[in-house]
Amino acid sequence: MPSAQASACAFDSSALILFLNNALPAPHVQAMQSALNARAAHMSAIVRAEVLAWGGHTPDTLAVATDFLDLFQLVPVDQAVANEAARIRREHGLKLPDALIAASALLGHTTLMTANGRDFKRVPLLALTEV
Repeated sequence: MPSAQASACAFDSSALILFLNNALPAPHVQAMQSALNARAAHMSAIVRAEVLAWGGHTPDTLAVATDFLDLFQLVPVDQAVANEAARIRREHGLKLPDALIAASALLGHTTLMTANGRDFKRVPLLALTEV
């Protein structure tokens, strides 16, 4: 059961790749762990694909990444997410994958943890935690 203290958080591929490479700052690792423990850690289906497609994987790190990503609540790209992503892309010029990630976070009322704040800051009302 989620704790009352943990708010839902969505994670961008940039933050997850930093984590998998032991390069995510400790406060953000703690926030991620709290969200995971509370079952309040979300990830767009696009983020899962981006992390698994990352070119730096070996067979061993790919297996670790797959197991790690299984801990997150997966947010599918449904009609509402697709429509919101299209609006974000039209109005704010984000690339489609980032627009889909932003739409998932907005519609899920989650804060997005990312190392790519420069692009996501263009989306009004999108709550961000930058790493």
